[in-house]
Amino acid sequence: MLTLHHLDRSPFGWKVRMVLEEKGVPHRLVVPANKTDDPSFARLNPYRLTPVLELEDGRAIYESTVINEYLEDAYPDPAMLPADPYERARIRMIEDTTDQYLQVALREFRAAQFEYAPPLLIRKAPDAIDRKLLESSRAKLHEHLARLESELAGRSYFGGDLFSLADVALAPPLTASLKLLGLLPDKRYPLIAAWSARIVERSSYAKSAPKEPLRIRD
Repeated sequence: MLTLHHLDRSPFGWKVRMVLEEKGVPHRLVVPANKTDDPSFARLNPYRLTPVLELEDGRAIYESTVINEYLEDAYPDPAMLPADPYERARIRMIEDTTDQYLQVALREFRAAQFEYAPPLLIRKAPDAIDRKLLESSRAKLHEHLARLESELAGRSYFGGDLFSLADVALAPPLTASLKLLGLLPDKRYPLIAAWSARIVERSSYAKSAPKEPLRIRD
């Protein structure tokens, strides 16, 4: 059986858990006790980050996007990448830019106004809020949201009729983090709202969602 070393609230762990559920792949979940200092975890991932997918023979795959690409190759049914080469590239671009840019802007937006004490976000005193970072990251997030809204034009999912690896990558920020932080729902993004409603109804979403999500404490 596959073993996923993960953190419950990590969006990157969540997106891998969702693919495992979508594909019905038997697996067990392990939360590392001490990934920073544990030499056995370092043998799985020299960068000491989760998620890590450990195969039955002990080999390991790390980086959430690479893990999901592996799962798509190893367990192709149901497909989560389109057959058309350009469409496959388009889905990969959406997933990659989500991880590299949208998630970074989201962390900046959160850090500008909250102390991170999982599972809590503790609101900073007004004079401790980084107003410049708050507004610059807010602007970046809306740029991402406008682009994603346009990607959904004429599509049920980012993969069209296909529930794709891009949809999985966007489920944590669009259905959870940005709602918690008050940026969604927004009337400027009706297609994202409709997409989110479809996503949260999937059984893989409920099964893979964090058991103890972040919450705000004022």
